[in-house]
Amino acid sequence: MELDQIEKDPTTTNKKSWTSVGASIGLNEVDLFNKQLDNLQCQTLKDLCNLLIVGKLRRVTDDEQVHIMKVQTQATGLSTVQIGDKFDFWKQIDDEEFHKWILGKYIPHTANCYYSYYVRYVDIFFGPNAESELLKLAKHKRSWILQSIKRFGDYYSNRYGNKEVKFLIARIIERYDLNKDLDQKDHIYLVSPQFVEDKINNVMDIPGEIGFTCRLGLFSGLREGEIIYIKQKQICLQSFGCQCDNLHVANSKNGLSVIAINWTRGNKKALATIIPTCYWQKLRNMPKFDEHDIQAAHKISKREAGIAYVVLRKIHYNVMRFNNAFELDEAEVCIKRS
Repeated sequence: MELDQIEKDPTTTNKKSWTSVGASIGLNEVDLFNKQLDNLQCQTLKDLCNLLIVGKLRRVTDDEQVHIMKVQTQATGLSTVQIGDKFDFWKQIDDEEFHKWILGKYIPHTANCYYSYYVRYVDIFFGPNAESELLKLAKHKRSWILQSIKRFGDYYSNRYGNKEVKFLIARIIERYDLNKDLDQKDHIYLVSPQFVEDKINNVMDIPGEIGFTCRLGLFSGLREGEIIYIKQKQICLQSFGCQCDNLHVANSKNGLSVIAINWTRGNKKALATIIPTCYWQKLRNMPKFDEHDIQAAHKISKREAGIAYVVLRKIHYNVMRFNNAFELDEAEVCIKRS
C-alpha cells in the first residue's frame, strides 16, 4: 500500500484544519482489506486513522507475540497450570493416542522416531530454557526434535480442531531461531564420478532375499513404506481409465511393469513407478513382506554397500536423469519428491 495523495482543504472555516489522506491497494486485496477493518471494528478508513492517532494500533514485538499466544493457549483451555513462562497443556494429552495417530501417518520407523523424540524433549521445548537447551544439541538431533514437535501440533489440530498449538510452536521456533543452520538446500556435495556405479555394483552383489529387497528399492525408487504399500494393496483389474484407489498395472513387452500408485501420506507422494516385471511378480507372490524385511535390508546395505536403504531411491533418480534417459518432469512423476 502506497500513500498517493495528501491534500489540504483550503476552504475550511473551522479552527481545526483537516488533511485528506488517500491510499491505493490492489484490486485483489480489497476483500482482505475490508476483512481486516472488520477485525479492528473499523467501518471506515477514518476509524482506522483515529485508532492510529490515539496509539491503539502499534507493532507487536516477537516477545509480546509469544506471550500473547501462551495466554491465548491457556485461555482456550489448552493449559491447566502456568508458572512464569512454563505451561503444560501437553501433559493432558494421551501419549499412546498420539503414538497411534502418528503411526497411521508415517512408516513405523519414522513414526516411532518422532514419538521417541517428542516424549523426551517436549518438556524442554515448551519450557523456559528451550533456547539454551536445544541450540547446544547436534543439528540432526535438533531437526528430529523440531519435526516431532510439529507432528504433535498436527495431531492436536486434527484431534481438537484447534490450531493455536501449531501457531505457538511456529512462533517459539522462530523466536529462538531453533531451526538455525538446519536447512541444507543451499549446500553442494561432490562425489567421485564412480560413486554411483560402485554403489550399484555393491548392491547388485548382495545375495538372497535381502539382496532382492535392496535391488527392489534401487529399481523402483520408492520409499520403504511405498514398497510395502504396493505389495499389500489390491490391484484393479481395469488397467486404464479407472479412478479407484487400487493399484493400476500395465505390463509392457520389454519386461517392465508400469504401476500407478497415487500414494499419499502427509506431504509425501508416490504417483507411479516402473520396475522389471519379474521383480514385480516376485514381490506380489511373496507370502510375507513388511517393515522387518526393509530393516534387515537397510543393515546389510549399510554394511555391504556403504549406503542406507533410503539412499537407493536417490541413486535411482540420478540414474534416470543421466544423459536424459528420462526428462525431468517424467522422472519427477516416477519418483515424486515432496
